[in-house]
Amino acid sequence: MVPSDPAQVLREGLEQLCIPEPDQAFARLTAFLSELERWNPRFGLVKYESRRELVVKHMLDSLSAWTMVRDAASRSTDALIDSASHGAAPPGGSVLDVGSGAGFPGIPLAVALPELSFTLVERMARRASFLKTCAILLGLSRVRVLTCDLGAVEGEFDVVTFRAVAPLARFLDEIGKSSVRWGRIIAYKGKEKRAREEMDDVRRAAGSLYAMDLLPLSAPFLDEERCLIVLSPISLLTNG
Repeated sequence: MVPSDPAQVLREGLEQLCIPEPDQAFARLTAFLSELERWNPRFGLVKYESRRELVVKHMLDSLSAWTMVRDAASRSTDALIDSASHGAAPPGGSVLDVGSGAGFPGIPLAVALPELSFTLVERMARRASFLKTCAILLGLSRVRVLTCDLGAVEGEFDVVTFRAVAPLARFLDEIGKSSVRWGRIIAYKGKEKRAREEMDDVRRAAGSLYAMDLLPLSAPFLDEERCLIVLSPISLLTNG
């Protein structure tokens, strides 16, 4: 039975997902929810009908891939150490979250994975200001926020995440035009059928440049089909 109390939904969701230090995560995520609800009426950061919906459809959905992000960052770090032109990635790995908007999935993932460094990219100044405020209030010292388009981002990242930003082929085109070097892309998607169509579009456009996996995703209390596309450059896998 799904709890009616949003706080209980969040607490039970964290337990089901086996989030480390659940009490600390609960406190930080509750503060994040309060800040989001305070900013949202003025800036329209995200659409939702209730705090419970905000917790389930956005917070727990974002957190449902935390182990995949953790593991991908670890593997990417190992593979990139020898090929990195500017030295190894920061200890613990680095994540670039593109189109962070209201903070999903970047802020919840940063709460669950404090050993990773997160760079949140948001082109709209008001949303970027919100993200910067949240990072400070939640004590997320390894989170930085860039107010720019993806094309203006530079640097090397173990993992790139995005959620509800763009079809995969278009995203790959945009990141390919940037100065970003990346190890893996983890894209949050909805229905498996549509995700497979996006993967087919990439194969037609890029041939065998990328290895792609489609992974089922299950968020606590969310009765919607969700999945992840995990993508790696073939050259990285070959050289790694």
